[in-house]
Amino acid sequence: VVGAVGECRSLKDEVIKKAETQLEEWEKQADSLKAKAKAKEAEAENEKASADIQQSASDAVRSVEDKISEGRKKLDELKQSGEDNIDSLRERLSDLIGPDNKR
Repeated sequence: VVGAVGECRSLKDEVIKKAETQLEEWEKQADSLKAKAKAKEAEAENEKASADIQQSASDAVRSVEDKISEGRKKLDELKQSGEDNIDSLRERLSDLIGPDNKR
């Protein structure tokens, strides 16, 4: 009877140990998966930030290019205008050339 109880405890201890070992392995797997998920999340955020920066730069370039285009149109108008229209054009060009202090 004593041997049977000892064997039962031994078997029970073995099962507990196996279960604990399996749980530890699963916890390690879970920790590893969590770390990989965080790394992928950080990578995705970096990619999104990079895309946002690129979009912002693209928008800024487009804005400057629009200003250049508008400025060229106004400059062409100025070149083609007669002296009698110069004050009107100078006023419309103030954003390109700044305010006129020579009036």
